[in-house]
Amino acid sequence: MENNLFWFWKDAVGTKFCDDVIKFASTLKKRNASTTGPESREVFSDFRKSKVVWLSEKWIYKELLKFIEMGNENYNFELTTAEPIQYTRYDPSDHYDWHVDQLDGPREDARPDTRKLSLCLNLTDPNEYEGGDFWMGRPNPNPENSKTYKLDFMQTRGAVVVFPSYAFHKVAPVTKGVRHSLVCWMRGKKWR
Repeated sequence: MENNLFWFWKDAVGTKFCDDVIKFASTLKKRNASTTGPESREVFSDFRKSKVVWLSEKWIYKELLKFIEMGNENYNFELTTAEPIQYTRYDPSDHYDWHVDQLDGPREDARPDTRKLSLCLNLTDPNEYEGGDFWMGRPNPNPENSKTYKLDFMQTRGAVVVFPSYAFHKVAPVTKGVRHSLVCWMRGKKWR
C-alpha cells in the first residue's frame, strides 16, 4: 500500500520471523543508541533513547530487501548497498525524536554514496506495549503548512514502511512494555 511520502505493508512478515529476530537479538550485547553529531562524532543525548545491536544475517536481509525492492519501484532510486541492519529495543520512556536517516558531515562527504531508502519493521505485538507511535513529517518553512502523519498501521506486528532517507520521522516515547523493531538503509550514488 502506498502514500506519496511512504509505502507500507501492514502484514508484511509473519509472527515466526518476528519471534526469531527478537530471540536472536536477545542473545547479543546491546548498546545505547546514539546519533551522529558535528564532525561525524557519536552523540548520546535525550534526543534518542533506546538500545541497539547491529545485524548482518542473510536470513534477515532476505526478508527485508524484497520490501526495499517493491518500495523502490515507486522512487526509482539508484541503489547499490545495504547497510548493517539495526535492531532496536525501546523500553518505557525510550524514543527517537524527529530526524532524517540521510547522514552528513566530513566522514559521509568522503564516501562515494549516500543513504537513499529506509525501511522500518515493527516486531512487537501491539498488546505488549503502549506508546512508541511511528510518525512521519513533511516540514515546511511556514510551520502552519507542515504536516505530520501518525502511522497507526505500524502498531501491527510485522508491519513494514519504506520511505526516502531524507524524510523526517520519529518514534514517540514508549509508555508501557517493550517495542522491538528493525531498520535497514539502502545506499546509492550521491544525489545529482
